[in-house]
Amino acid sequence: MHLYAISTIFTAVMIYNLALMLILGSREHSPRSFGFAAILIGTWVLSAGFAYGTYELRPDLSALAVRTCYYVGSLIAFALFYFSLTYPENHKPASYVRILLIVGGVLLLPLYFAKDLVVLFGGQYLITEQTIIKDVFLTSRGYLGWHFGNMIVFFDTIFFGFFGACLAAGWQKYRQQTDPILRKQAWIMFLVLATGMIPTGIMNAALPGIGIFGMFWVGLMSSFGWALLLGYSVVKQGQMNVRTATAELLIVGMILLMFIGFFAVLEASLKVKSP
Repeated sequence: MHLYAISTIFTAVMIYNLALMLILGSREHSPRSFGFAAILIGTWVLSAGFAYGTYELRPDLSALAVRTCYYVGSLIAFALFYFSLTYPENHKPASYVRILLIVGGVLLLPLYFAKDLVVLFGGQYLITEQTIIKDVFLTSRGYLGWHFGNMIVFFDTIFFGFFGACLAAGWQKYRQQTDPILRKQAWIMFLVLATGMIPTGIMNAALPGIGIFGMFWVGLMSSFGWALLLGYSVVKQGQMNVRTATAELLIVGMILLMFIGFFAVLEASLKVKSP
């Protein structure tokens, strides 16, 4: 398996572990909504690893994985925006907000996967331009790249629009917070959101949009640092009222995964270098 694919799988498992920490460690709405967003982020990282790991054998599956990356990226933007409405007051938004986001996620499915669905059922996809991702290829430098369809504007609007709204809401809530402890927690959460969104927005959306694919892996690997920062904020700063015992137990699990993943990546790198 490709070394990069193994690294992304390891990172995804770490993020899933963090998601469990948030969902199982608290009964409140805000951490659980962030935990759901973390599950989507782990799935996004995992689908990217699958895209790189399957291209040599099955380019069609690699293209499906890239489309999954972009679709899940839109869902992450929805989920983090929803979380920004709940934090730090643990406020539960009106039900119509959830309904609109869920319906929006369902309606986006054809834009990303129409080509795959038609081919799956034995049809011919005649309008090849009406999609988000048309196909995948290897660049002259050996990076995985892809051609965009003319519907990519929908992804750009949703991705950058909802991410921007999430950061703006996080900054506003930090500025409006008067309690010193809550203000500090709001600032750390803003840093967590910015650390997760800004590198991703630049290297995994903006640069590929202008044909630069060589930095895509950097944005994905930044998810590793984001996971560590989130784990620190939960355990040391009492972020989102996650129970300490649950958090510490799952942090131990993360450390074990780090050692297992390190040796897995090391073994894969040695196999790549061996003749």
